[in-house]
Amino acid sequence: MKKLWDKKMAKNNNSKIDKTIEDYTVGVDYLLDLELLPYDIEGTIAHAKMLHKIKILNKKEFSVLLLGLHKILSLWKIGKFKIDKTQEDGHTAIEAFLTEHYGEVGKKVHTGRSRNDQSLVTTRLFSKEKLFEIKKEVEVLIKELEKQIKMTGKIKMPGYTHMQRAMPSSVGMWLGSYCDSLKDDLLLIEAAIKVIDQNPLGSAAGYGENILELDKKFTGKILNFKKVQDNPMYCAMSRGKFENIVLQAISSVMFDLGKISNDLLLFTTKEFNFFTLPDSFKTGSSIMPQKKNYDVLELIRGNVAIFNGYQHQIENVIKNLFSGYNRDFQLTKEPYLKGMKLALETIRVTILVIKELEAKKTNLENACTSELYATDEALKLVKQGKSFREAYQEIKEKYV
Repeated sequence: MKKLWDKKMAKNNNSKIDKTIEDYTVGVDYLLDLELLPYDIEGTIAHAKMLHKIKILNKKEFSVLLLGLHKILSLWKIGKFKIDKTQEDGHTAIEAFLTEHYGEVGKKVHTGRSRNDQSLVTTRLFSKEKLFEIKKEVEVLIKELEKQIKMTGKIKMPGYTHMQRAMPSSVGMWLGSYCDSLKDDLLLIEAAIKVIDQNPLGSAAGYGENILELDKKFTGKILNFKKVQDNPMYCAMSRGKFENIVLQAISSVMFDLGKISNDLLLFTTKEFNFFTLPDSFKTGSSIMPQKKNYDVLELIRGNVAIFNGYQHQIENVIKNLFSGYNRDFQLTKEPYLKGMKLALETIRVTILVIKELEAKKTNLENACTSELYATDEALKLVKQGKSFREAYQEIKEKYV
């Protein structure tokens, strides 16, 4: 299948790209672009509207393009639009379909664009949608934590330092620490949304264009971007950088999810027996009939590490690149899509865990043994006039 960058008449077989090289350079990009296709279509429709506005497309051509783009989207929705590996990516597949089925107008859709700024706007639209989705799910998680605090927050429980019982705490204080932390995480997500909410469409190959006078404000308004990303070189440089910023913001949420799951893995052991989850949340053993395992918590904890790996993959790919477009950027797409999907799945699972979490009041309060109040006893002596160190030593002799 002909590529966008092929010579018009490639009669000499030597001009064709080596199959091994082609497989290596394309990788799985054509499959990932199928997942992103609706966002690519959205960006292409906006670009077509702008081309019509600046009179590159006449009314009839614009109508035909719209018809074709909507046809691609309808085929995609029923699983009948495919991207061939020889096409390299979704951008080529869209143009090829339009040209094959709607004639010469398909050859005009790429006017003023490169596949890079097409990819930029596609990923940017995907990112905005998913970030808002993640923000909404984090807000749901916060509400579930607040419900649990309202139901069980007054139950006393030990607080731990160095993995040893230390001071009196409560279920409300414990869960509340995660609730407050997630509220701060929302600020990072909101900041990431603000950073990426810029229209890169029109940056072309990373140096803009000086002939057509593309209307970037017009496409930005159609695509609901807050502003235009004016410097075309910065548009190119932001590829990978913005994805890294997004995953960094989400990593703070994942950090909290990993930590609370780790707490629960300890607190649900027979030795602690402070909390439990429904049997429908537990798995069994193939050899030990009595086992009920909290695998879901282990996988939340483990997937935090996997998520961080995706973020670091992107960071490592982009950190030493020369300015301008580099094909390395293609390698950021797979870890980014995987990271966003994993984050959403993990937040949603954690919501279910918190919603169904059952506190064992008797066990929690029985664990609040007298030594937890040693510091309180010392401070009471301080209020009576003793120095803290003197009071500390007096109480220490009582417990040690």
